Amino acid sequence: MDINTNLEKAIDYVIYLEERVRELEQKQSNNTSGKKAAAAWGHNGNYYDGGGSSSSRCCEEWCVASLPEVKARFSENEVLIIIHCEKQKGIMNKILAQLENLHLSVISSSVLPFGKFTLDVTIVAQMGEEFNSTVSAIAKSLRQAISNSK
Repeated sequence: MDINTNLEKAIDYVIYLEERVRELEQKQSNNTSGKKAAAAWGHNGNYYDGGGSSSSRCCEEWCVASLPEVKARFSENEVLIIIHCEKQKGIMNKILAQLENLHLSVISSSVLPFGKFTLDVTIVAQMGEEFNSTVSAIAKSLRQAISNSK
């Protein structure tokens, strides 16, 4: 191969990459359609700023009284949900039913005991075609479902 052939291939490849970047940027802007990556945190609707949480250093009685805490974050067509709640019989059924009502399909989930009285639940869910909600609406809906199951 000569230098001209190599340059032509390199130019063609750069053009291909530029087109691919435009396609992906267009796809991203279409997929998000107002759903930017965001997070909601807390039992009272306050937003989590990423700083240290005093709830990790609190006594168990105070923590249980301030539960449930729900954190949700969008990433493209998936939602990461982290819930810290009081142990209750059938709580996962309530959470999963609420996610189904929100048109979210669970991809993976993990439930870990945290102390004697609480659970730490992590869920990754995929947005369904009919999904139309915000991060704060998801968090509020899950908090209500958990609180109503007591």
